[in-house]
Amino acid sequence: ADLSFAYDRDQILDGASFRLPKGAFAVITGPSGIGKSTLASKLPGVIFIDTEGSTDRLLVCRYPRPKSWDTLMDMVDDAGQQRIRTLVIDTADWAERLCVDALCAAKGWKGIEDAGYGKGYVYLKEKFGTLLDKLTDLQEKGINVGFCAHAQLRKVERPEETGAFDHWELKVSKQVGPMLKEWADLLL
Repeated sequence: ADLSFAYDRDQILDGASFRLPKGAFAVITGPSGIGKSTLASKLPGVIFIDTEGSTDRLLVCRYPRPKSWDTLMDMVDDAGQQRIRTLVIDTADWAERLCVDALCAAKGWKGIEDAGYGKGYVYLKEKFGTLLDKLTDLQEKGINVGFCAHAQLRKVERPEETGAFDHWELKVSKQVGPMLKEWADLLL
């Protein structure tokens, strides 16, 4: 098979052939009250899906607060039909809570731990992943996507070091946090 191809050397050198018309994905994280929503409100053409009511005092466009996972997913679908530049879900941990509630209702669990040791979190990772898939579809349409995410301090001890230290991490489950960080173009 002939694997040769033609290309314009000048386009490759200036990077034009490597740019994709794709939106960016940002996670803005920090402790409560530090200004995550305010910072996100400055993004171009932003509309919020405010899962916790944190944008009530900001003059921004927003969907009504979703009361269920299905409503949140419907709002993301609707955003894909609108002419918006940026969609922000505020916050990731409250969106995760909606996901857990939906999962427990569907499975008949009282809590995520009812599935057995760690199994509920595997289901959670899969279900939350469907949201990230929908948001990826928006990115591919050129819409910027963001999450505001609370942060929490956690003590970390390493065997090779003396003493513990504080570490800031996303206030979501140990399964959802790495997915958000890996998916993010910008982790602020």
